[in-house]
Amino acid sequence: MSAGGDKFHLEELAEAFGRKLRPAGLMGWEIYLLGEEGLSVESRSQKLESMESESLVSLALRVIDKGRPGFGYSCDFRPEQIERLTSEVLSRARQSDFDPDQTLPEPGEKTGPLPGIYDQSFGRKSEREKIERAAAMEKSALDADSRIKRVRACEYQETMKEVLIVNSSGLKRKTVSTSCSASISAVAEEGRDAQIASEFDWSFRYDMLNVEMAGKNVAAKAVAKLGARQVSSRKAPVIFVSEVAGEFLELLSYAVNGESLAKGKTWLKGMTGKKVFSQTLTVIDDGLFSRGPECFPFDGEGVAAKKKFVVRDGVLKKFIFDSYYASKLAKCSTGNARRDQVAVPPTVGPTNFYVPAGRQSFEQLLGAMDSGLVVEEVLGMHMADEITGEYSVGVSGHLVRKGRLDAPVRGVAIAGNLKDLFARVSDKACDLKFYRNCASPSLLIEELEISGS
Repeated sequence: MSAGGDKFHLEELAEAFGRKLRPAGLMGWEIYLLGEEGLSVESRSQKLESMESESLVSLALRVIDKGRPGFGYSCDFRPEQIERLTSEVLSRARQSDFDPDQTLPEPGEKTGPLPGIYDQSFGRKSEREKIERAAAMEKSALDADSRIKRVRACEYQETMKEVLIVNSSGLKRKTVSTSCSASISAVAEEGRDAQIASEFDWSFRYDMLNVEMAGKNVAAKAVAKLGARQVSSRKAPVIFVSEVAGEFLELLSYAVNGESLAKGKTWLKGMTGKKVFSQTLTVIDDGLFSRGPECFPFDGEGVAAKKKFVVRDGVLKKFIFDSYYASKLAKCSTGNARRDQVAVPPTVGPTNFYVPAGRQSFEQLLGAMDSGLVVEEVLGMHMADEITGEYSVGVSGHLVRKGRLDAPVRGVAIAGNLKDLFARVSDKACDLKFYRNCASPSLLIEELEISGS
């Protein structure tokens, strides 16, 4: 199938709903259609543990009737269900409260194809090959070190999604993308000590995903944690490895969210144009960044994706918006409407939200430290306060001595607020990696309070 195809017949479904909506005299309406085809393979003891495949089409319908919004969704497209859903959504709009900021985007900028996000070979590989791929990842972890005693989870997944968005303003967007991923957890044992670690990798293209490397990486992570102990409290320089830095960046993404700004739930309110962070820190949100998993030509409302500097050289440049919160604050949409679930209306969220890579390797960043701590894992990030930016988390990793990794550490904690944390970023490595849509290279923090024994 070509990237412009219609495997799921989304055009026909959109037209069927459009025929019901056009005569209704609405201020606006929007049809969002998602076709997904996917496969998940789990390996255990290097044999097939489970395999699931799915093919599904979902629709979300939004209407605006005299400033009153209505919403509904369905996966059932029989003629009577189309009639029922349309009637229900119109009824919900009539019963909802008037909201002057309800709006839908105009066609605006044109969007072009992004061939890099679609793998023409999708679906052509045999199921047997994919089963062998999951088993190879598991074997790679077990073979990497004799102290890896078992693999607790080992999964290969692939998905193709086709999206079509049509609205009453004349907007029509359509594209297709593919992705595949590898996830694995492994346990290392030595004497009475047992440590577990996880690894994840992804790609838009089947042949670019290295499952064997994922297995080797998870083994190295688990083995490196063996013998970890507590250390005494201290103040010291800290390096957040790429994965950890990305987790803190995700917490920052809530603070630059237009919904948070509109509701007064961000500690960055009133800071636009001010130097808030370290000169070293630049943060970009870019839905067209081909190295990020959210690379897509348009957002969840059909607004063209674009590159935005959210923070530049420590200065807060802008917040991110969808159409609704942009209207509420007299701004423009930044192409940041997300649809993480078809069953709920779009919300504001980051696309590929990242700190650009630096020029030096992780080893060079490490070599510049005489002593300190490398944080390789964070526990309790979900307890951090998105509104105030306050955090208190458990961390594990390695001490640093004379520019080299020393003893593994666990059972210590760091606490503070994001403003101070990102104001202390003094350097960064070139190892940018996307584990999720918020990503960063390893970051050197000039000094943090470390709470230990």
